[in-house]
Amino acid sequence: MLNHGVLAFEITIGSDTGKIFLLSLSAIAVYALARWGSSRSGQSENILTAESQSVSPVSSSKVSTSDPDDVLALFPADPNLGRIRITKFFFKKLDAISGPPDPLVFADELNVQLYDPDSGQKWGQSYVVASPRGLSQILRDKSWKYLYAPQMIVLPKYDLEEIRRAVVSRIMEENELFKPSGEKEESL
Repeated sequence: MLNHGVLAFEITIGSDTGKIFLLSLSAIAVYALARWGSSRSGQSENILTAESQSVSPVSSSKVSTSDPDDVLALFPADPNLGRIRITKFFFKKLDAISGPPDPLVFADELNVQLYDPDSGQKWGQSYVVASPRGLSQILRDKSWKYLYAPQMIVLPKYDLEEIRRAVVSRIMEENELFKPSGEKEESL
C-alpha cells in the first residue's frame, strides 16, 4: 500500500529471493565501504613510511622555513647540559617556530645536532615528536595496525619549549657524559 508518496515493500526473509537480495545488498555495501576506505588511505601524504621512517601529517609541499639558528635563539642556555651545546634543532617537514596548523594533531621527525667544545665532538640525534592524535591519524590514514619508532617523544599538544625540555632530558639520559663515573660503560 502506498501512503503519502512513500513506497513500501516487503521482503519475506524466509524466501530464497529475500535471502539472495539481502546477501547481494550486503556484498554491495561491503564493496562500497572497501572502495571508500581504499580511496581515503591513498589521499594521505607525509605519514610514517617504511622507507623514510619520517612522520608528518602536514602537506608535502611544506618545508621547514625556520632557520635552525632562529629556533636556537628562542631557547635559553640550559645548565643541565653543562658545556654541551645544541647547535641545530629542526623538524624534517614542520616549521618549528610556527608549529603545525593544529597543535593537537602533529607528528614529525626532529633533528638535533650537538657539540661538545671540550672534546670537539659533534653528533646528531633524531626523534619522532608527535601528539597522540597525530599518531592516531597516521595509523588511521595508513590503515596500519601498529607504529613504532625507537626514539619517540609524545606530547598532548605542540609546545616548542616543552619539546626542548624533553629533548634535553633524553640527551642527559642517553649520553655517557652525564652518567656518574660508576655507571659509564667501559670501552674496549
